[in-house]
Amino acid sequence: MFCVLTAVNFAGLLLAAAAQQQGLVNITGTAGGQITLPCTVKNVGLYDQVIWQRSYQETISVGDRIFSSDRNRYRLRQEYSDDKSLTILNLKSSDQAEYRCMKGATPVQIVYLSVKAPPRILDQNKTIEAFLGDKVMLRCQVTGIPTPTVKWYKEILDSGARILEDLGTKGAHFSLTVKRDSEGTYTCQADNGISPTAQRYFRINVQLMPVITAPKHIEEERGKQAELQCTVEGYPLGNVTWWLNGKQLTKNYRTSFRVFNSSSHIARYFLIISALESYDFGVYTCKATNNAGTATGQIQLIEKKTEIKDSRCEKIYSPQCHGVLQTNLTLLPNSQGHTKQEEASFDFNKFYTLIKVQCSKLLLPFLCGTFFPPCINDTVYPLCPDLCEQSRDGCSGTLRSFGFSWPFSCIELYHRLNGSQVCLGPNGVEKVAPFIKIVKDSDREQLLEGEKLTLHCKVIANTNYSIKWYRIRKPSYIARPEKYKVGSGKHYVIENVNRDDAGMYICETANGNGVMDSKNITVDVEFAPKVVVQAEVALMTGLDMDLKCDVLGNPPPIVTWSKQDVMFKTGRETHSKYSNTFTLKIRNMSKSDLGDYNCSAENILGTDYGLTTIKDYGTPEPTRNPETVVKISTTTLKQTTKSLEVPKKESSTSTFAGEKSGHNKAILNSCSITYLMFSLLLTLLIMSILHY
Repeated sequence: MFCVLTAVNFAGLLLAAAAQQQGLVNITGTAGGQITLPCTVKNVGLYDQVIWQRSYQETISVGDRIFSSDRNRYRLRQEYSDDKSLTILNLKSSDQAEYRCMKGATPVQIVYLSVKAPPRILDQNKTIEAFLGDKVMLRCQVTGIPTPTVKWYKEILDSGARILEDLGTKGAHFSLTVKRDSEGTYTCQADNGISPTAQRYFRINVQLMPVITAPKHIEEERGKQAELQCTVEGYPLGNVTWWLNGKQLTKNYRTSFRVFNSSSHIARYFLIISALESYDFGVYTCKATNNAGTATGQIQLIEKKTEIKDSRCEKIYSPQCHGVLQTNLTLLPNSQGHTKQEEASFDFNKFYTLIKVQCSKLLLPFLCGTFFPPCINDTVYPLCPDLCEQSRDGCSGTLRSFGFSWPFSCIELYHRLNGSQVCLGPNGVEKVAPFIKIVKDSDREQLLEGEKLTLHCKVIANTNYSIKWYRIRKPSYIARPEKYKVGSGKHYVIENVNRDDAGMYICETANGNGVMDSKNITVDVEFAPKVVVQAEVALMTGLDMDLKCDVLGNPPPIVTWSKQDVMFKTGRETHSKYSNTFTLKIRNMSKSDLGDYNCSAENILGTDYGLTTIKDYGTPEPTRNPETVVKISTTTLKQTTKSLEVPKKESSTSTFAGEKSGHNKAILNSCSITYLMFSLLLTLLIMSILHY
C-alpha cells in the first residue's frame, strides 16, 4: 500500500510540473510604457480567489484588490470575467521578474516579464578646471537594457561649424593628460538600439598662468586725464588690481576702471585718472592673479612739463556757495561728471526748493561741495561723509513727499577718502574720525538646495577691524529670535546648503574703540515639494473627518486635494516658511466617500503627491454562545465514559477474543486512512488537470 501511495504522489508532481511548463509565457516590454500579463481562469467559484504574485512570493493582488505599495501602476480586468490579466503601467527596469497567476494556491499561468530600457547616464554635465600636466579621468555611469555601447567625442570647429570628432574610445571611462590643446567640450554617448540615446557633456578648462603686456611709461600734464593700459592673457583671467607705492587703488571721484574682454583668455584693463595732481605721478603696477599663479606689469606715469600757471582754481559762479566751505574757489570736474560750472549750476538749482525748506542744516554745504568741489591751495579735498549722511537723514522724507528718492550714494564718500586722514567739512579741512562701513550690493541670496552658499562682507575702514558672522533663527513663528555666532572673516561658506540653512545672517564688524557696523543678509533656499499623508483611514459613518496633507516646499507649492479628477476646496495651516498643512474636511461621512484621495503639490522645481484611502473595515463577527459549548462537551464526556465501562466478570476466552478484535480494528483503521489519502490525492490531481 505504501508503494502505491508513493507512485500516485510522484505522478501528481510530474503532472503539476508539466502543467506549469505549459503555462510559461515570455513577454517583453519597454521602460516607460505599459504591458499586460495574460491569464485566463475558468470556473471561478464563489469562494475562489485569483492571486497575482511576483518573485519571492510578493503578492500584487488578491481578487479585485491591489495590495502592492505601488498600487497606482497596476490595473486588473473586470471582476466577473474569465480574463484575469494584469496590466502594469509606467514600466520600470525593476519590474523584470517572474509573475504567477494563481487560483488559490494552484498556479494557472506563469509569465516572465523582460523590460528593455533606453540608455541613461547617471552622471551630470560637468565643468573641470585642470592645470597643465594633470591626469583627468572622465566617467559616464551608464544603465540600460540591453547594456548600451558608450563612445567618446570631442567638439571641434570646422569652417565655423561645430562637429563631433570621434576619439576612438569606447567604454564608461576616458582619460587624458592635460595639454594646452586639451581644452574643449567632450561628449560621452550611450546607445543600445532603444531611443533615445543618452549624452553627457564635460567641459575641460585648462588653467594658464597670466601673462601681462604693458607700456614702460606714459607722459601727461598735471590737471589732465591719464589712461594706463595693461593686456592680460591667461585662464581664468582672475583678479586684476592696480597699485601705486604699495597701496591698492580703489574707485573714487577721480579714479575709475574699465575692462574690455577680447576672449575668455585675453582682456585689456584700463586705469583712468582725471585732474592729475603732483602726487599722482609715479610707478603703477598692474597685478593679475588666478589659480595658476600671479603676474605683474609696471607703467611709469611721468609729468609732462608745461607752462607754469599761477593757479588752476576758478571762482565759484553760484553766490549761494560763496564761503560755505571756507572758500570761494572750485576745481572741476566734480563727482557728477560736470566739467563746466554752467552744467553744474543747472543741476544744483534743481534742489532750490529743498534748500529753501531747510530740511537739514548740512544740505547746502553738501550740495556745494558735490557740484562745486572746493579748491584750497590747488588741491581738492574729499567731502566728509557725515555731510551726506545727515543731509539724507533730514531730507529723504521731504523728497519722498514730492515723489522722489535721495539721489546720492553716501557710501561713495567713504570710497573717495581712499585712506586720506583729512576731509572737507563746514569748518574747513578737518581730521577724519575713525569709521567702519560695510558695502554689500544685495541684501538677499537665493539658491537651490545642494548648491554652495558664499556670503561676502566687504568693509571700508580707516582703522583696524574684525568681522564676525551671526545667524538669526526662529524655531517657530511664536518663538523669540535667537542670535548665535557661526563664523568669522570676510567670507562665510556652506558647501551644500539645505533648507535648514535658510534665514537671516548678520555680518558684524568692529574695532577696539566701539566703532562698528553690521549688515543683514537673507538666505532663501528653494527645493521641490515633499508630501506626507496618512496611508489609510477608517470610514466613520455619520461623523466628520479631516484628511491632512503635510507639505514642504519653496517656492510655496500649489496644493490640491482630489478624488477621481474632482478637485476639493482645502484649508491651510502654516507652521513655518517652508511647512504647511492642507486639510480636506469631509462632513457626515457615508459609503460614497470611500476611495483614494490624492494630495498633489507642485512648484517650478518639481511635483510630489500622496494617497490617502478611506476604507470600510465592516463590523466584527459575533462569538459563539459559551453555554452551547458547555452542553456539547458534557454530552460527549458522558458518551465517552459509557463506552469505557468494563464488565465486572470476564473469562479468558472473552479476553482473547477482545485482543483479536482490537488487532482487527487497528488493521481496519490503517486501511481507512490509506484509502482516504489516496482519494484526496486523486481528487487534487483531477482538479489540477481540469483547471489547465
